[in-house]
Amino acid sequence: MEIKMTKWPTEDDWVECKRRALCTAGFMKVITLPSTEWKEAMLNARHSPIRCLTFSFDLVGIPSWVSVHLVRHVHAQPYVQSQRNDRQDEYDRTEAPQDSPVNMIWDMNAEELMTIANKRLCAKASPETRDIVKQMCDLVVEKCPEFKPFLVEMCKYAGCHEYDPCGKGESGAIATMRKFVHDCTGCEPWV
Repeated sequence: MEIKMTKWPTEDDWVECKRRALCTAGFMKVITLPSTEWKEAMLNARHSPIRCLTFSFDLVGIPSWVSVHLVRHVHAQPYVQSQRNDRQDEYDRTEAPQDSPVNMIWDMNAEELMTIANKRLCAKASPETRDIVKQMCDLVVEKCPEFKPFLVEMCKYAGCHEYDPCGKGESGAIATMRKFVHDCTGCEPWV
């Protein structure tokens, strides 16, 4: 299995991101280059201009069932190797095990990358999926260190939102829901 990042935001892309942010405030010209602090503030806010920052990854030889986890992220664009019998002759697709290796090119913007990291680095995700996403995040941080604080599990970024937390600590939506269910008289117990 090999994970490779083939596209990531350049400084010119960050200038375009800043231009879009300024446009929303009524300005059309970037006067100063985006600083590291400005980049981190934009990523933290997850405002729409960061969607012009794009990434592409080659995922080579990943288990087919892991690709199914990844393609569920609807704001990223996956290109997964077909296993159809009319497209390949290495095995019979109808009898192929779920861990048959497939290749995938995965394109996404910065906002979706952070969402994927928040969801797929979670201890509730499968270890194999976590490993692939961790490798992707490591590649991003190597080229774009401003992303480091945001490519973490959801519980570290904004509190756990899982129905059944992993035990690292409850916070966020799940704690609120549990309190609501506990305080609700006459409500059905929440399973």
